[in-house]
Amino acid sequence: MKNKNKSILLMLFSALTFSSMQIIVKLLPDIPLLEKVFFRNFISLILAFFIIRKKRLRYFGLKKNQKFLFFRYLFGFAGVVLFFYATAQMLAADAAMLNKLSPVFVIVIAHFFLKENINIVQLSVLTVSIIGSLLVIKPQFDYTAIPAAAGFVSAVVSGAAYIFIRLINNRESVYTTVFYYSFFSSVSCLPFFFIDFAIPDIHELFLLVMLGALAALGQIALTFAYNGCPASEISIYDYSNIMFSSVLAYIFLHEVPDMQSIAGSTLILASSFVLYVYTKGRS
Repeated sequence: MKNKNKSILLMLFSALTFSSMQIIVKLLPDIPLLEKVFFRNFISLILAFFIIRKKRLRYFGLKKNQKFLFFRYLFGFAGVVLFFYATAQMLAADAAMLNKLSPVFVIVIAHFFLKENINIVQLSVLTVSIIGSLLVIKPQFDYTAIPAAAGFVSAVVSGAAYIFIRLINNRESVYTTVFYYSFFSSVSCLPFFFIDFAIPDIHELFLLVMLGALAALGQIALTFAYNGCPASEISIYDYSNIMFSSVLAYIFLHEVPDMQSIAGSTLILASSFVLYVYTKGRS
């Protein structure tokens, strides 16, 4: 099998695991938010620990890279917390769609932090994506808009996390970056256990472990997919996550997006496809 075909299959598998993880978040209504985030990161932490130990890599990276690793953790952790909150409070497909705005916000953040120019194509994609997100969010200017706003902000901070991943690039091993992020994300959740912690029953514990395992498998598959093929050729397949989330949410949660959400999702997907074609043409 060609490397590109393997990478596509890995991207699809990663999208499926992340979609399944999202459904599990909604199937655990009695488990506090930060407890779910902890399990999402703790399994990855254990896995990264043993890989780093076997490969004799650095756990926390070089001193000169601490700034980049810290901000990757900070924005990535905030993105997961906001995404899990949005997922728990709104339709899974809508939350997944808002989260997929992050590549669009990478354009804006890269402009300010990396001094990359924004051209007319990118500006058009950004404008259409925001219009689409407003259709999905359906702002009511009351408390009901908070979960959708959280989903929107999760895309922004996730975009910022991707920028710092780009800045780290080959300065550190992928496993070091994963360990650093997973360690501090797990530690950040612990203080909240004293405020709100639920002892899971056997069924809930199984789902929590599955939540972490799926996150770890999805991250590994995603890493190998990008290692085996240029991002410009396979990144579009990550949007299959939206389809998987929609199907799984319908099967397990009986969720059906309304016409306004479908229209907004169509605009976001169309603008993302234009961005993908444009980026691929420049690579």
